[in-house]
Amino acid sequence: MTPAVASRRLSLVAGLVGAAAAPACSRREPPPPPPAAAAAPADAPREGERSPVVSRVERDGLSIAFELRPLRGAGDLPEARADATAVFTITDAATGAPVRDLGPVAWMSRRAGAPPDEAGCQDKIKSFMAGLIAVRPDVDMNEYVLWTQNHDNTLSVINPQLAFTRSKLRSIVTLAAGSTALALHPDGDRLYATLQGTHGLAVVDTRRGLVTANVPVGAEPARVAVAPDGKTVWVGNDGDGTVSVVDARAASVLKTLRVGPGHHELAFSGGGRTAWITSRDAGTVTAVDAGTLEPVAEIEIGAGAAAVAASDAANAVYVASEPRGEIVILDADRRAVAGRVAVKAGVSAVAFAPGGRFAFALNPAKGEVSILDASTGSLAHTLPGFAAPDAITFTDAYAYVRNLGERRVSLIELRSLEGSGKPGVVNVQIGQQAPRAAKGARGAAPFAVLPEGNGAIVASPADKVLYYYVEGMMAPMGTLSNYGREPRAALIEDRSLKEVQPGVYAATVRLGDEGVHDVELLLRGRRVSACLEATVAPSAVPAEDRSPGLTVEPLFDAGVDLEVSSPATLRFRATPKAGAPPLEAKEMQVMIFRFPVGFRDTVQPRAEPDGAFSVTFTPPEPGEYRFLLEAGSRNAPLGALPSISLYAASPGAASPGAAPEAGGAR
Repeated sequence: MTPAVASRRLSLVAGLVGAAAAPACSRREPPPPPPAAAAAPADAPREGERSPVVSRVERDGLSIAFELRPLRGAGDLPEARADATAVFTITDAATGAPVRDLGPVAWMSRRAGAPPDEAGCQDKIKSFMAGLIAVRPDVDMNEYVLWTQNHDNTLSVINPQLAFTRSKLRSIVTLAAGSTALALHPDGDRLYATLQGTHGLAVVDTRRGLVTANVPVGAEPARVAVAPDGKTVWVGNDGDGTVSVVDARAASVLKTLRVGPGHHELAFSGGGRTAWITSRDAGTVTAVDAGTLEPVAEIEIGAGAAAVAASDAANAVYVASEPRGEIVILDADRRAVAGRVAVKAGVSAVAFAPGGRFAFALNPAKGEVSILDASTGSLAHTLPGFAAPDAITFTDAYAYVRNLGERRVSLIELRSLEGSGKPGVVNVQIGQQAPRAAKGARGAAPFAVLPEGNGAIVASPADKVLYYYVEGMMAPMGTLSNYGREPRAALIEDRSLKEVQPGVYAATVRLGDEGVHDVELLLRGRRVSACLEATVAPSAVPAEDRSPGLTVEPLFDAGVDLEVSSPATLRFRATPKAGAPPLEAKEMQVMIFRFPVGFRDTVQPRAEPDGAFSVTFTPPEPGEYRFLLEAGSRNAPLGALPSISLYAASPGAASPGAAPEAGGAR
C-alpha cells in the first residue's frame, strides 16, 4: 500500500470498526419531492425533464439518497466508461433538514449476484479501505490525482493512491511549448498553463487529459492565477508589460491591461474583488477592479517588486522589494502605502499563512526567512540557517520551505509563532540531490499539499521523482516515479466527494462496465455505513474505440516454474495499435504480485535491442504470482490488459528448464 492510501485509510478503518450499528442496504425508487427544509441539488432536473433513478435508504435517523448524473449528454442513465456526477443527498429523516459535515467516503462495485446483506456490505467497505489487490472497486469516489509540470513540454498525470503500485501514470499531456506556471480552476475540471515564447495560455481538460484551447495572450507569459470566483484567469506577460484577463469558460481574452514592464506577480483581496499586479521594472503595483476589469489605482513602491501577497484578515497587501530589502505594506481599502518593514536585500517571495495574520518572506540570497505579524505591521521573527529558501506552502500546522541549495525541506511550526521564543523548525531530508542541481528549478511551486492536510508531495527535479511526506515523520514515507521527467512543480486535483451545498455531497467519477452496481458509503462524521445501488447503461462508443491501445505478448513460458530467490528475466512484446507511434519503456509499468495478497512490486521495463521489453523478477516465496502491464497514455490502465499467471517453487522443486535466460522464455 502506498503511503497516500495508508494515511487516509487508517483513519477510515478506525471509524468503521467503531461504528455503532451495521449498514443498511437500499431500495430503488423514483425520487420524491425534496423536503421543504432541504435544498435541491444545483443541477436538479428542470420541468419537463425526466428525473434520474435514485437509490434511497434510511439509516440512524438519516435519509440518504444517491444518484448518478451523466456529465455529458441528455440520457437518463450514465454510460459505461464515461464520466458522471455521483451525488449523495443526506437529510434528517424526521425534519428533512440537510445534514452537514459528514465526511463521506464511497465506492462502486459491479454486482455479480444478489445485493449484499448488511454483513457483506460492511465487509466490502473494509476491503476497499484496506486496499486489497483481490478486492478492488470499479469506482473510487475518494480519489485525487497529481499533476506535475515537467522540464520539457509535458504535464504528467499521476494517481498516487493505488494500493497495489507505487504510482500510476494516467497520461502525459503534451503542450505546444514548455510551461512556465500552472493554475487549477476551483472546480477542478480545467488547468491553465502559461507557455514559453508566443504560445500563449494552454487550457487543459483535466477529466479527459487533453488540451482544449491555446489562448493567444501577451509576450512571454510567466505567471497565471485564477480569480477566486473562477470566472477569469489572469496572465502576467513579462515580455510586453501587460496582463491578459481571460474568460475561464470561453477561453478568450476579455481585456489586456497595461501594468508596466518587467516581471509581474498577482494576488487578490476583498474576496477576489480586487486584483493586485506588480511591475518589477516600473516599481509600481496596479490595483484592478476584478468585476469591471478597470484599474483603480497605481501605487509607487520603488523598483524591484518581486512578490505580492494579500490578507483579507489584515486588509493589507504585502509586496517584497528585492533590491531595497523591505516589505512594503499597502492598505487594501485606501490603496496606498501604509508602511515599510526592513528585512534584507534579496527578499524574493512573500506569502501569508492560513488565517492571514503572519506573512513569510523568503530571502534566498541571505538564507533567511523573515516572519511579519500583520496585526502590528512589524517584524516578528528572523530565522537564519536556510539554504537559498525559494518556495513555500502551508498546511494547518506548518509552513513548508524548500531549500534550493540543499536536499532538505524546513517545516516551521505555525502555532509557535505567537510566542516570544524562537519558532520551532524541523528539517526533513528529502531527495538525493539539491533542487538547484536541475536547471530552471528556482521559482517553481514544488509542493502539493495532501487533501488530508497533514503532509505534502514534494517535487524533486534533480532526482526526477516526487517524495511523499506525512507530518510527524523525519523522512519521506515513499517516492512516486515521474517516468524519467524532471518535475518542476506539482499540484493536486482533488476528485473526492465534497459538500457542494448543505447536505449534498458530489464528485465527478469515471465509470466502469455496464450493469447494476452496489454503492458502498461510509459517513465518518456519524460513523454510519450503508449500501445503495446504481445502474450504468451500455456505452455508446464502439468497442474497438474503447479497447486498450496496445497488445502484450509474453516471450517467456508461463507454464515453467520460477525458482524462489533466483532472478528471472521476463521478456515481452508490447505492440501499439496500427498507426500509433512506437511504445517507449517509460510509458509502461509492470506490476508483479503474489495472488491473492502478499508480495507486490512495480518496475519500469527495459527496452531490448530487438524491440521487446523485459523486467527482472526474483520470487521471494513459493506460490502463484500475477504479471500485469499498464500504459495509461495508451488507454491501457492497470487491469485493462489480461494478467499472466506465474508460479514459483522452492529451490530444487522447480520444473525442468526453469533456469531463467534473458534471450527468450526464461
